[in-house]
Amino acid sequence: MTKKIWGIGNAIVDILCKIDDNFLNEHKLPKGSMSLIDEATAEKLSKLKSEKITSGGSVGNTIAALAQLGCAAGFIGKVGCDDFGVKFISEIEKTGAEFFSDSSHENPSAKSFILVTPDAQRTMCTFLGCASEVGENDISEKALGDMSILYLEGYLWDAPNTILALKKAINLAKKNGAKIAFSLSDAFCVARHKKDFLSLIENDLNILFANEHEARELLGNENFAEFFLKNKNLIAVVTRSEKGCSVFANGSSFDLPAEKIKKLIDTTGAGDAFAAGFLHGLVSDHDLKKSAQSGNILAAKIIQKFGARFETKELL
Repeated sequence: MTKKIWGIGNAIVDILCKIDDNFLNEHKLPKGSMSLIDEATAEKLSKLKSEKITSGGSVGNTIAALAQLGCAAGFIGKVGCDDFGVKFISEIEKTGAEFFSDSSHENPSAKSFILVTPDAQRTMCTFLGCASEVGENDISEKALGDMSILYLEGYLWDAPNTILALKKAINLAKKNGAKIAFSLSDAFCVARHKKDFLSLIENDLNILFANEHEARELLGNENFAEFFLKNKNLIAVVTRSEKGCSVFANGSSFDLPAEKIKKLIDTTGAGDAFAAGFLHGLVSDHDLKKSAQSGNILAAKIIQKFGARFETKELL
């Protein structure tokens, strides 16, 4: 039986818009953050000129890239019975990934307004719709019984009911000997759920992805390098933008420089692409340095285009 990488995340359609810093200041949006918005605010933002509309979501982006790279991959998420829901399912299945869940007929699909400033930084305003309604019934032992890695995103902890589903999935992963990978997602998300995330690291996780801002938010004054070095059962990867990445495992660490780029276009999805490259390396039995190098390569490629998804021919 082929072992899959299963991801559970918010199924979101991204609406990418170019804006200036004045727009962020006027609407009191911290640059680089992810803010949850209501449907009324989403309706107002929908009046912005969109540059691109494409499926997104942190784990969704990673799973799509993994499938395009030839990995057996699947995604569990919730979409509505609307055009955005149809778009999300069709685009992730087009990559070769399996979509496992039903559509929600009561609430609309999620959408995220990706606001890109001239410096290529992205600020996200996300209307979750039904994306956060992943429940225990969506976690099937039959589906997840063939997984080698379970990949989760920190954003999911914003919905209390979803946490029960995630705990069920984590228990299934442990039961079947699968590794559990986790992305901290966003520094503001870490601030909201610091206690839970530290508990996950201590009790459940095998692989952790974070950027420097998220790692520092998680640990406060404690040196994150020292913290990760003490956790010898954890592979912790800290991405550092133009400085590359740092990998901590088995009580030691190493740094890898970032790949050179010609022009920075849009930082959306850089961490998602890195995770895809790294996880692809692990399931291909590459060592940690080669896996991290793959992550750096994909991250460098995605920030030189608009949007967070690759075309298959780009990856191949």
